[in-house]
Amino acid sequence: MLKALTCDFWNTLVREKGCETTGRVVVERLTLILREHGQERARARVEAAVSACREMVMAGQVQEGREMPPEEQVPWIFRQLAVRETPELLRAAYEAYITAALEEMPEPVPGVTAVLPKLKDRLKLAVICNTGRTPGSTARIILERLGLAWYFTHLTFSNEVGVAKPHPEIFRRTLGALGLEAAEVAHIGDDPRTDVKGARAVGMRALWFNPTGRPDKVCCDLELKRWEDILPWVEEQLRKA
Repeated sequence: MLKALTCDFWNTLVREKGCETTGRVVVERLTLILREHGQERARARVEAAVSACREMVMAGQVQEGREMPPEEQVPWIFRQLAVRETPELLRAAYEAYITAALEEMPEPVPGVTAVLPKLKDRLKLAVICNTGRTPGSTARIILERLGLAWYFTHLTFSNEVGVAKPHPEIFRRTLGALGLEAAEVAHIGDDPRTDVKGARAVGMRALWFNPTGRPDKVCCDLELKRWEDILPWVEEQLRKA
């Protein structure tokens, strides 16, 4: 019997209002902080280092389930820029880095605010999130400010557990927190490489959220373009019980 649904965070529950909004803010903030600390670097160089870091972090997650938290990302970026680190500089840069997503608040993905209340009446809900440069502490603030936090009984963030989707441990930790078996839980996410692959590997049902209609052939239990499409599927699973 289906008893719970776990949800990816970025581009499944919430999305940036513009293209790479958080990345732009990160670059602007780090460029300014370096200037203020007497170690100015050209914006283009900062942007290149930030982009390279993001690509490396995401590749590690997708390919190995490896987590590189923000406290390791900032020094890595500074090494690419040949920045002389000081405790004061690192503190300022880290705080600016992890809160960048709050400057231009993300928004709920269309359909989320209408569908979550209906799901909460039928299932336990949880979040499983690969955090990148936005750690769990910031993601919780986003959920609170968007009025989404109360729907979820448990929140799992990769920077807090030390592994990332598709690593099985991040899914198993969530199953343990929910007190449920894998067969009793479905996971919804937009990335077949991390969400679908990771959920299926531990025996969970995997739902692929594909709002743009990508033509990829993905082995999943349900492909949906709109959040509303999940409701008939959930009702069908509950009727089978």
